[in-house]
Amino acid sequence: MNRAELEGALWGARARDWADVQEPTIRPVCRTVLGELGAWQGRTLLDIGCGAGDFVGMASCLGARGSGLDASVALIEIARKRNPAGLFRVGDMQYLPFPDDAFNVVTAFNSLHFATDPAATVAEAIRVTHPGGSIVIATWGPPSECDAITYLLDLGSLMPQGPPDRPPSLDPTDLDAPGALMTRAGLTPSAWRKVHCPWEYPDLGTALRGLLSTGPAAQAISHSGQGRVAEAIAESIAPYRCGDGSYSLSNTCYYLVATTDG
Repeated sequence: MNRAELEGALWGARARDWADVQEPTIRPVCRTVLGELGAWQGRTLLDIGCGAGDFVGMASCLGARGSGLDASVALIEIARKRNPAGLFRVGDMQYLPFPDDAFNVVTAFNSLHFATDPAATVAEAIRVTHPGGSIVIATWGPPSECDAITYLLDLGSLMPQGPPDRPPSLDPTDLDAPGALMTRAGLTPSAWRKVHCPWEYPDLGTALRGLLSTGPAAQAISHSGQGRVAEAIAESIAPYRCGDGSYSLSNTCYYLVATTDG
């Protein structure tokens, strides 16, 4: 399998849990982007790495005509059911199956670092964006601002040792990299906007549903088994347990906005 197919299989392994529990954790940054970009009625949107279509659904409720692309067949199936008026495709983000100048807005929420070639993905985003349209790239904040780093580090100890099967092509915690990619592609990105995006769960069972549904968790499960991974996650998030039995992990997301030449 190529990188996109591998990522699609990993992130789709527990697609329903991702859609119901984990995907909504980035809604704060999604709502902020929707507000910043203003009126949505009649505008066309493409969300790259759309998952189960949560952001497309949010924009569609404001009048946008939404489309999405993701590498996971299972997540796209959910997105289509949730958004029957939307156009969703399974594919590789560096080869967008859409015509030139097709969208007023193109977004990529925490997905660019999964691209085999991030520069090619940015070029594709520009190609499908209408002149004068907006491109938004969002990524996680640095480790010092994300409690989730503990969870990810603990998962890493349960994955195969040695060279990774899918080395990152872009460090998701490097805030300089996305802006540099956009600048090299001829865009002028905005200053970073910072949004608090906590991961909140009412109980341990819900937390495990969400945290076992991510791509890194799926890879750890394939190597170490679900029991060991679930036990490690429960231990990892124990410091974030609240008095009522709920869990709250404080995280931040950052995003850039750039306008294509009009």
